[in-house]
Amino acid sequence: MKERLYKKELYLTLLFFILLMIFGHFAQLFVIFPGLQGGSFMGFPVHYIVPILVGWFGLIILTTILAYVMNKFDDEMQEYIESQEGEESGE
Repeated sequence: MKERLYKKELYLTLLFFILLMIFGHFAQLFVIFPGLQGGSFMGFPVHYIVPILVGWFGLIILTTILAYVMNKFDDEMQEYIESQEGEESGE
């Protein structure tokens, strides 16, 4: 159980690290691929509005999901700790 929780923690940390980096540096796609800069979205040039939407609002949504997932993980960890304390006291 302990090893499974450590693997899950590592997996969640790496997953959200990668997602946060992608969302936070989304504007770099338009620098790397200049062909994406054509067009407009909601009256704004795509290379301006998309990084704002993904970088600001996307990060807000992603961090909300991160908080929810990590709170559930903390609950799992707390249950494991309580079960270990119960075994040590002989209950």
